[in-house]
Amino acid sequence: MYDIWSSYLKIDKFFSEDKNKKFLDFCDENNKLYLSEITDELLKNYLSLQGIGLNKMMNIKSKLKHLKQRFYKQTTYTNLMKTPLNKIVFNIPIIKDITIGEFLNYSPDKIESLNLTRIQLETLFEICTTTLPISEILKLIKESFSEEELQFLKDRLVLRKTLEEIGSNKNLSRERVRQIERKLKSSLTHLLKNTNFNISLKIESGFKDEIDLNELNNLISDEFGFLIEFLKKNEVFSRPFYIDFLELFLFDKRERFFSIFHSFDFTNILTTSNVNTLKEKYSIFPWITQTEIEKIIVKLGYEKHGKYYIQHTGYRDIIELYFVKLVKVPLRIDENSIISIIQDINSRLDYNLYQFEIENSMENLELHLARRLEGLISRIDDIVMTDSRTYLHISKIKYDVNKFLELKDKIVSQNTDYIDTISIYRALKDELNSIGIYSDYIFYSLFKYHFSQELNLTPNGNSRVLTAEGKEFNRVEELEQFLQNENKVLEKNYIQEKLNYSNISLSNAIENSNNIIIFDRSYVGLINLVEITEKEIENFKQIVLQNTNENVIFIPNLIGKLNIDKRFKSFVTNNNINKYLISSLIKYYFPEYKGNTNFLVKK
Repeated sequence: MYDIWSSYLKIDKFFSEDKNKKFLDFCDENNKLYLSEITDELLKNYLSLQGIGLNKMMNIKSKLKHLKQRFYKQTTYTNLMKTPLNKIVFNIPIIKDITIGEFLNYSPDKIESLNLTRIQLETLFEICTTTLPISEILKLIKESFSEEELQFLKDRLVLRKTLEEIGSNKNLSRERVRQIERKLKSSLTHLLKNTNFNISLKIESGFKDEIDLNELNNLISDEFGFLIEFLKKNEVFSRPFYIDFLELFLFDKRERFFSIFHSFDFTNILTTSNVNTLKEKYSIFPWITQTEIEKIIVKLGYEKHGKYYIQHTGYRDIIELYFVKLVKVPLRIDENSIISIIQDINSRLDYNLYQFEIENSMENLELHLARRLEGLISRIDDIVMTDSRTYLHISKIKYDVNKFLELKDKIVSQNTDYIDTISIYRALKDELNSIGIYSDYIFYSLFKYHFSQELNLTPNGNSRVLTAEGKEFNRVEELEQFLQNENKVLEKNYIQEKLNYSNISLSNAIENSNNIIIFDRSYVGLINLVEITEKEIENFKQIVLQNTNENVIFIPNLIGKLNIDKRFKSFVTNNNINKYLISSLIKYYFPEYKGNTNFLVKK
């Protein structure tokens, strides 16, 4: 059964010691997560690393051999094997009538039939294979600590000796004794967690809601009295019996506690109303006060901010909170609105977003802040653009979800390699408008939200294209290939009709191409369609450089000089010389210049 179990047991759980750090890093670099992936071939590659000798590799093999023996022995712990899984794990209903022993003997087919997620299976296998009976845990403590270290724990925890007393007996400084104590307690905590001491204690006590200290003394014995004191010092039995929340939670109506906890669908933002509901739910536990509720929330990663509790800290989370809780309609962010938006955020959330920048009146402050805020928004998945530079949280978009989901197959069938949401929106505009989706920005966001995971789609830059199954998409390359196949100057409307591009998509592709030339307001083609000789190219470059004034080129002035310069007689005769063509040619030969059709500026 080891082969089955090890495919769900993570390497870092069993090779966590400092001496194995290099091996863990090696496994991580090679994307090996599970014990089953440690093969002879992997170890051979590990041995080839600089600084890794045969002894280190043999230590890994020895560790694996020890684990196999440990897992085999696991099945001999009768009480543990008879334990129903639902007495230990409270948030997986399907395991209700399964014991640990039965679960560990399941075949791959039987495991698959449970329809559990990978994470759920990993959790179950880790609990089932690492939980030890109390007698084994005590034996392990004795093997893991020297007599001197055990005596130190007794002196400090049972006999209540001070750091000075212990230090004077051993001729050690007070600080050195403190360091030893910290290290021993850390090792003991690690051992208890890795052997699921809280679970084994619950099993040994017959799954009682409560257990008194006398009974606990009988279970652990006087020899390990320091362990009880250690647990008490670490708040295991405070108010009255609990270990740091979500790490170890013992006894006191444990089942009811966790059934309440798992009934909550926690988001990364809690309101004071959510917290009050939490308090009401836990009113059956008289020892859980406001302090305990705050501790639970902090343990979950929340920090109180104004009237909200936010799971993380920083500007990004404040922006998400603002859009989730306060913004009701699409919000345009630009240099004209940014200051009032920031003031609204700070006023309503009692925050200080960009306060330093505002107080110090930076140059181009409004434009700078608008870009920064847009940058933060772009990192929040569920805040979407409803139009250019206009944002709203996805939960505020009112559309017919069921009808949108029904459109999936019709949308996907148009192209199996990528989803060009701009093109698809244009093609299905009336149908999408009828169900409440009014822009290609919203369509892109909703399609990504609903189907990216199912269809294995990934965003492709800023083109609002989703590529399927890792395929590549490049709108510039697609346009260049199309122009090359046509091999003539084409009208933009014709290109849009054939490729189903929006005006923005086409403009962006042209702008980002190094080979596409704009021949006039409406026509484009590749550079090889411009009638210009090698000599004329050299002369063109020369006249451009001669007419650059402080890194600025004025296109109308340059056109005038080209028309009267005899060197460009054939060039002018064979081409329609206009500001679009000349501007485009300059950007082709001098890509460091950017700008419009009237003047270009060097970057």
